[in-house]
This record gives sequence, C-alpha cells and structure tokens, in this order.
Amino acid sequence: MKYYEIHEPYYALLAAEDEKKAAEVYVEAVADDDGTLKDNIKEVGRDYTFGAFCWLAALRTPERAINEVIKEFEETKNNSLLIDGALA
Repeated sequence: MKYYEIHEPYYALLAAEDEKKAAEVYVEAVADDDGTLKDNIKEVGRDYTFGAFCWLAALRTPERAINEVIKEFEETKNNSLLIDGALA
C-alpha cells in the first residue's frame, strides 16, 4: 500500500494502491476535483502516515488499545485515513 497526502482544496491522508486510485478515493470521500487534484497529490512515507494516524487516534480515543489502532491502519486499503475536520 502507498500513502498520499493532499492539502488543497481540503486536507486528506489516503491509503491507496497508486496515485490514480488515491484521486478516486479523494473524490469519493472528500471533495470533487476542481482540475488541480493531480498537482496536489503527494506520495508520503509509511512512517509519516502511521505517525499522523496514531497521533490523531490518541487524541480522539485515548482509551483505545494501540493494537486496535495498528490493526485499523494496516487493514485500510484504498480509503481515507484522515480528512479535513471541516468535512467531518
């Protein structure tokens, strides 16, 4: 699995098999492509993505066991991991 980050027009951190699938996931889960999506997708590392995912999980549900967080991260495929809070 690869990981992609998009900042505009709304933030998203995605797990996807490739950049094309990441764009599809973004359009389905976050926002329509205004024509600039291809310029805003950036592949990021697994460690960076895992750190961000765990940090947010700890903030939102501090009582949650770390093994549950790890399992959710590892099982997420072709889906969003984090999205802009304004959309939630």
